Amino acid sequence: MIHVLAFVSIKPGMMDRALAAYRVLVPKVMSAEPGCLEYSPTTDFDLGLANQEKTPNLIVVTERWKSIDDFKAHIGGPAHVVEFRAAIKDCAEKTTLRITQDAI
Repeated sequence: MIHVLAFVSIKPGMMDRALAAYRVLVPKVMSAEPGCLEYSPTTDFDLGLANQEKTPNLIVVTERWKSIDDFKAHIGGPAHVVEFRAAIKDCAEKTTLRITQDAI
């Protein structure tokens, strides 16, 4: 299993538009990509903890894929992913990925 954390920095004032694009994308990923076990865009929830990092203009997408090939097929650009990239293009400043595998 492959775990992916996508950190998507959103331009100020564009969060609602970015989240709207994800609302369209998520059901398409979950229904059309059988290798995807989880695809969850999230934003910070402030608990007021001293050691909590908070970034107000950040979407963190938690993904789980059955295999690296399933993830590669996703990033290869099914039509719904291509449409999403066009929809979020003006909202996102930068996207970074952390890709991990089960350790134990």
